[in-house]
Amino acid sequence: MSNEKNNNQNSSIDTKDFLIGSLIGGIVGATTALLLAPKSGKELRTDLNDQAVQLKGKSTEVASMAKEKSSNIAQTVSTQTSQAANKVKEFSSNVKDDYANWRNKDKEAELLEEEYNEGKADAIEDAMQTPNKDLNNLETNYEEKHTTKSK
Repeated sequence: MSNEKNNNQNSSIDTKDFLIGSLIGGIVGATTALLLAPKSGKELRTDLNDQAVQLKGKSTEVASMAKEKSSNIAQTVSTQTSQAANKVKEFSSNVKDDYANWRNKDKEAELLEEEYNEGKADAIEDAMQTPNKDLNNLETNYEEKHTTKSK
C-alpha cells in the first residue's frame, strides 16, 4: 500500500511537472516566434491576442486538472486518516480491555488467596480445638470415674 501511494504521488508530481514545463515552454516559444517573426503591428497584435486566448484556455485546463487531482488526493488522505484513526481507537480499546482483565484477574487471585488463608486459619483453629475437646472429655471421664469410686 505504501508503494502504491508513493507511485501515485510520483506520477502526479511527474504529470504536474510536465504540464507546468509544457506551459512555460509554450509561452517562451510563442513569445520568441512572435518577436523574431517579421510581421506588421496589426498582425503581431492579432497573433498576441490569439496566443493569449490559447494560453487562457490551457491555463484553465491545467487548473481544472490540478483541482481534480488535489481533490482526489484530499479524499484519499481523508479516507486513510479515518481508517488509521479507527485502527488506533480499536487498538486503544483492546489495550484498555486487556488491562482491565489483567487487573480483574489480579483481584481474583488476591480474593482466592484471602479465602485460602481464612480457610487455613479456620482449619488450624479447628485442629487446635479438637485436642482440647478430647482432653476435656478425658478429664471429665477421669473425674467421673474417680468421683464415683470415692463415693
